[in-house]
Amino acid sequence: MLVQERQQKIIDILRKEKTISLRKLKDIFYVSEATIRRDLSKLEQKGIIQRTHGGAILPESSTEESSILVRQQTQIKEKKKIAHGCLPLIPDNASVFLDSSSTVGHLLYLLKDIKGLTIITNGLNNAMIASQSTNANLYLSPGIVFTKTNSVLGADTIDYVNGFNCNYFIFSCSGISLNHGVMEASFEQKMVKEAMLRKSKHHILLVDHTKFEKIYMTTTCGFDVIDVVITDKQPPDDYIKMFKEHDVELIVV
Repeated sequence: MLVQERQQKIIDILRKEKTISLRKLKDIFYVSEATIRRDLSKLEQKGIIQRTHGGAILPESSTEESSILVRQQTQIKEKKKIAHGCLPLIPDNASVFLDSSSTVGHLLYLLKDIKGLTIITNGLNNAMIASQSTNANLYLSPGIVFTKTNSVLGADTIDYVNGFNCNYFIFSCSGISLNHGVMEASFEQKMVKEAMLRKSKHHILLVDHTKFEKIYMTTTCGFDVIDVVITDKQPPDDYIKMFKEHDVELIVV
């Protein structure tokens, strides 16, 4: 099979499956892992696909949230580092809003030793992790279940969030940019996160380096309401300047 033909078939598979592993591609085409890696590298250079830990996905749409299954496979090492960087900021007896992001999911595995912790989340998967990995008082919001992202969203979710007053909101986002602030692909996610921002005192954004300069449909907030940004690589100088202007503490892990 010609290289171009194999690469086109990889694209066709991803359009159908959305995500695929390196091992599966190797088995499908009966070629070496090195050959598949070269194919994926070429396709990524063209902006057609995005490589992940052990495979590939199609790039995200600016108006459509990526699946939780996809997000759980991307930037795993970076998200774990960010989670470890966030842990010292959470004291005993804290009340915390947590979103449905996979980055927050990594943080939840680290919270077992925090005493008197109260967690309110709209993430089905994150609620399950919290129930098994922490000793927290755990609240899961009601609302409409979005199975693709394992999120609970909608008017009932916002009403429920409005009944709490938390010390912290720890969350991630779809993208971040100087001109548009902190963004989500989903309007429903934006509305719930806005409520959690209003009903909490301290706001901690967990964002890996791949999300900088990614533009999405809706803006959740500007930098003026963020207290801490934790990321895995030093952001461009323009971002550092913007964070300083808005008294945002930047933690690079």
